[in-house]
Amino acid sequence: MDQLPAFGKKIEEIVMPTMKAYAPLLQRNADFIKSVKKETFTYGSHERQQLDVYSPLEAKITNGRRPVLMFEYGGGFVNGAKTLMPMPDGLVHANIGAFFANHFGYTVVVADYRLMSHGAKFPSGGEDIALAVEWICENEPGPGSEPIDLFTMGNSAGGVHLSTFLLHQSFSKTRRKVLTGNKTRLRGAVMLSVPFDFNLAPAYRSEILKSYFSDIEANCPLGLLRTAQEKVESIDFVNAGAKVLVLSGELDPDNDILIPRDNFVDEWLHMGENDYRVSLAVDSMPRHNHISPFASLGTGIEEEEAWGCQVAAFCDNIRKFAPR
Repeated sequence: MDQLPAFGKKIEEIVMPTMKAYAPLLQRNADFIKSVKKETFTYGSHERQQLDVYSPLEAKITNGRRPVLMFEYGGGFVNGAKTLMPMPDGLVHANIGAFFANHFGYTVVVADYRLMSHGAKFPSGGEDIALAVEWICENEPGPGSEPIDLFTMGNSAGGVHLSTFLLHQSFSKTRRKVLTGNKTRLRGAVMLSVPFDFNLAPAYRSEILKSYFSDIEANCPLGLLRTAQEKVESIDFVNAGAKVLVLSGELDPDNDILIPRDNFVDEWLHMGENDYRVSLAVDSMPRHNHISPFASLGTGIEEEEAWGCQVAAFCDNIRKFAPR
């Protein structure tokens, strides 16, 4: 972590130096990371629609329910995988599974999704998340037979896709499935260093963004929120009691992450209904840059892993109350 400020904030410049800095920390703790049970499943017909399930030895039961956390990684719509190369020995994103499974008793699902090289085009990211959620409902992964408290966490582009799933009308049927009843219930969403809009995005990304979104302003998370709030009751996951945590790194870039975050939060807080205002939490990850959070879990270093404890506390506090 001490090395991170020297790398700067530009995402394209910090990726490899950051990953190189964390590789030996993860390798040193490889036994811990590999100790968690991992299984791979198919959740759709496309070759990319596969997911890994990391299971704790014992689920943390609260109010007669057990927790599942689904993680969607980033990669700018063009990169990313549930087992990330060139990080060593398959430790990323197994490190995230091991951290939440071994320390907090969460079953962790890490799902691949279609990239632009596979023909991804808005709202395909939301489609893949919806299919993975449907798979979780049907298969109820992890130890135990208790009903599931489901949490979703999207990092960077993965958070864009999560926003699509949560806010776009196309996925209301799947959302309804996990917002009602006594089985799998969506309880919360974590937006981890998410570019909520692209008004200040670097010029070199414009072609990719235009190709994926078509209408960038309307289909980015901020645009979807503005559309949804025109009819507030359409934000069904908030009406059902689900909470949202917006979490960003101290060293995240202003133009890509921090200013768009502030725009999104400001829009959210002006929806006018108290239930909506209290459904949103905003926090920061001290000393982390855009890449370091997903590489820091599983290192066994308290300061590096503090953000993971923030996420677990957010989820565990929600779980103290039974679903509506």
